[in-house]
Amino acid sequence: MRSRTYEVGRSTISLIFGDITTSKAEVLVSSDDYFLSMGGGVSASILRAGGPRIASDVSLVASEGARPRLGNVVVSTAGDLPAKYVFHAVTIGKEVLPPDAIVRHATLAAMRLLAQLGCRSIAFPAIGAGVAGIPLEVVASQMAVSLVGFLMDAPDAYRVELYLMDRYGLKRPDDYFVFFEEFAARKMGVSAQTDAARSALTAPMAEAHAPSAEEQEYMQRRHQVFLMLRQLDTRRNQIEAAILRALAEPEAPQPLTLAQLNEQLEGVNAIRRNYQVELVPSNTAAESVVANSVFVSSTSEDLKPYRLAVRRVIDGMQMKFIGMEEFAPEAQAPADLIRRKVRQSKVYLGILGLRYGYVDPGTGLSMTELEYHQAVASAKPIQMFVIDKNATIRANMVEEDPTKYAKLLEFKSRVMKDHTCTQFTDEHDLADKAEAALKEALPA
Repeated sequence: MRSRTYEVGRSTISLIFGDITTSKAEVLVSSDDYFLSMGGGVSASILRAGGPRIASDVSLVASEGARPRLGNVVVSTAGDLPAKYVFHAVTIGKEVLPPDAIVRHATLAAMRLLAQLGCRSIAFPAIGAGVAGIPLEVVASQMAVSLVGFLMDAPDAYRVELYLMDRYGLKRPDDYFVFFEEFAARKMGVSAQTDAARSALTAPMAEAHAPSAEEQEYMQRRHQVFLMLRQLDTRRNQIEAAILRALAEPEAPQPLTLAQLNEQLEGVNAIRRNYQVELVPSNTAAESVVANSVFVSSTSEDLKPYRLAVRRVIDGMQMKFIGMEEFAPEAQAPADLIRRKVRQSKVYLGILGLRYGYVDPGTGLSMTELEYHQAVASAKPIQMFVIDKNATIRANMVEEDPTKYAKLLEFKSRVMKDHTCTQFTDEHDLADKAEAALKEALPA
């Protein structure tokens, strides 16, 4: 078999071994430098097949404005080819950007432009794997993440072709199919389903009917990791886009400095790597758990009396309290720190009030939501408590920021759908119910 097609949402991705210039897609993608020279590899093949009209068109585009930035896409006609357009993805430029970021941005820029032009089919080469010298493993993994992520969210149906060339015949086509599927699963947490009738890349379903409680728990973990990886990918793309703007216009005023953006990006990448690890059970993680320990998660100032009441219960039961009050100042990023602390705990106890709380600038999520996601991904026993609608509420307990309040409602809705939540009216009611729940979760 020289090709395989995967269903992704309403769309398809086809991996094809052959010459991209034979594609019938409306758009062909060329990997090029910022001079748009079309001097080698796939770009040279497209130029030869499309004829001199492409070269004339590209020369006109290149002479009319500033040089395109790294990761950008420039549109030209397709000359004698049946396609409507050629997208020139810039993979060699003056800016300095990690190879994985170049591939992601060029791929996503091409897909967004495809939608804007009203086209529904596109053929990609392995972007940057030729003259740009980006390793094939990086290209394959980042194109898998970018294309699958885009198509899962797309309201329209697209036909995407990814042309592969094995110049030296070192691998069979099936090897590359497995390669692609493994990257989609390992980098995004998606499920690859392949049988005689169809192949599909789908989000793991938390509600899947599993044959055992252990399998159901595993599916819930996979689903939670998938959601977090999608969130982190969105945030990473936003930060990298801001970095590209800062590199292209160094004199223009920027909301954040380049150093701050790079720091946020590294934080997101670190958390992403950690969540990928959660897809594979680890004996090391199990060994690091502190016996009879409880991680208490909530917003801080508004729920201080409630946290204190729960802590007294934990201390009285001779358990180990783990929470923000215990965190010593560290050089480690807060999101990384809470991830480690949640993994060290035996039980996660979450308290949801009426505030979303401090938002981590790297991920765009509140610390409370990050703590919850980590607890689910790490398969912790979870005890959730939600403030009752009849509880006495002080002014400082209510979220004033409308954007954060919307995030809180979405977060709370998801938690209450996935867990049996206990409601409480005041700190004394919470303490009594937390004690009963902990006795069940951590019997003596």
